[in-house]
Amino acid sequence: MRRIGLADDHPVVINALQTCLMGAAVEIVFTVRTGEQLIEALRQSPCDVLITDYSMAQPAQGGDGLAMMERVLRQFPHCRLVVFTMLHNPAVFSQLLALGVDGIVSKNDDMQDILRALGAIDTGIGLPYQSASVRNALHAQPGRPGAALPALSQRELDVVRLFAQGQTLDAIAASLGRAKTTVATHKKNAMDKLGLASNAELIRYAYDANLA
Repeated sequence: MRRIGLADDHPVVINALQTCLMGAAVEIVFTVRTGEQLIEALRQSPCDVLITDYSMAQPAQGGDGLAMMERVLRQFPHCRLVVFTMLHNPAVFSQLLALGVDGIVSKNDDMQDILRALGAIDTGIGLPYQSASVRNALHAQPGRPGAALPALSQRELDVVRLFAQGQTLDAIAASLGRAKTTVATHKKNAMDKLGLASNAELIRYAYDANLA
């Protein structure tokens, strides 16, 4: 019997996941509502599979959902990870796939996709699992049908985060101790990787990815 952990800041989502898993050969070992609770629960009650909302990072940790997912994968490598999310951003999906998550399920899709993701983990077939909305978003990426976008570097993420928070390139350069031209290059490289054509799209990406 697989041990399952559930993480989401909305009780109604936790309840829906518990109902969906009812009758499956699983034991729910914890349910948590914050990123801090999640890390502590994973330490105290190890699970085989974690089903988690993307936006579990705490403000003190920069509010970066990608950083939280990376932290979980790094600190608990034996825990399989399924992200259950309202996001509809192909760039974020591609970043999650690049990190090595085992599945991404949209909250807009059938809850049965959670069981399908667990089935894919059990059999090792069809991994990483992607529900229909996630697959469609990835295949609709302009100019890159079906292709996963490369992950941003940490410095590119830093620049995107600060830019979306309203800082100028001069201010970002001073904050990071880099030349303005270097910061501008990081910003351009990030936009090229993400397939974004404008500052507005970059800011929207940052907010969707919980970077801002």
